[in-house]
Amino acid sequence: MKRMKLTMILASLSLVCSLNLNASEAEKINAMVMLNMENGLANIQKGFLYNNMKLVQEGLDQVEKENSTYDNRNAIKAFLPEGKKQMENLAFISSKRIENAAKEMKYYLSVQQPRKAFNSFSDIVNACTDCHTLVRGW
Repeated sequence: MKRMKLTMILASLSLVCSLNLNASEAEKINAMVMLNMENGLANIQKGFLYNNMKLVQEGLDQVEKENSTYDNRNAIKAFLPEGKKQMENLAFISSKRIENAAKEMKYYLSVQQPRKAFNSFSDIVNACTDCHTLVRGW
């Protein structure tokens, strides 16, 4: 099951990198990435709630993997809806904020400081929210 999911994600990423996507293909890939990111965030939260650091780590790994989709500015531009393409820089910066907070969270987990790791988790959610607020016009 995990191997099949990984294969699907890798295939999706290769489509993104080709940048020969039509709007509906880009929307589908972006929706899948966002769904997987949401699942990762939910697992992190559940892990903290139930004191299950393994679940926190698995969720964090998933968030990092999905967030790497947004490392490429051209891919970001392909994902942004029409009329929002000029927000590519904002989305890229949000992705970098998520990346940095995830690295910080990993560090705090490794030194067994779950409270500080949770603060880093909050930073991840805030970066997601900031991007959604501007891109979706909340």
